[in-house]
Amino acid sequence: MKLNEVINEIANLPNEDKVNIRGKYYTTVDTRLQAFRNTFGTNANITTEIVLNDLERVVVKATVSIYQDGVWRDIGNDYAEEFRNQGPVNKTSALENCTTSAIGRALANCGLGGGEYASAFEVDNAINNKQTAPDLSKGYIFVNKDGHKIGHSNNEKEYLEKCRQQLSDPADPDHHALFRANTKEIKKAYENTDMNSPECVAYEKLIKIYEKA
Repeated sequence: MKLNEVINEIANLPNEDKVNIRGKYYTTVDTRLQAFRNTFGTNANITTEIVLNDLERVVVKATVSIYQDGVWRDIGNDYAEEFRNQGPVNKTSALENCTTSAIGRALANCGLGGGEYASAFEVDNAINNKQTAPDLSKGYIFVNKDGHKIGHSNNEKEYLEKCRQQLSDPADPDHHALFRANTKEIKKAYENTDMNSPECVAYEKLIKIYEKA
């Protein structure tokens, strides 16, 4: 079976074709994908689906399929998740990074992991850079007009900047809808702000402007 050929090829790759991370050797997603394509050619397909893509995090699903007996058959799938505020790569390329990780994990579920489940970037990121997921029970959440979370701020000052960005035009009906969706959180941030601070004055003005209109 062709799949077994690729599994054996990847499993038997010499260390010089792998990435050395702290003394362990990992086969990159690119290497595994090339081996898979070289064996199956156009009878292989990898699809990705964006499950979530907002201002805070990205979730991608990848599915690996092969054409067999006249039909396409899914042989493996998996998910990956990345937070936009974690690490320099995710600040600019969270979706691309997440997609690569999802493909690597889907290939690993087909047996194409080269002896290791995670991709080289995932392992390196986990060891050196990746932080824990943000604690959303603290700080303040900003949602869109449909109630879906699109941002998270750790303190009142950060949240005020988010409000200024999203609620910059009191004449815009969409901004009023956003204000209504976030009124409770905005007032909570206002109440927790130092009364003698410029931020407190700014929150007061923001609330008055939108509640008067």
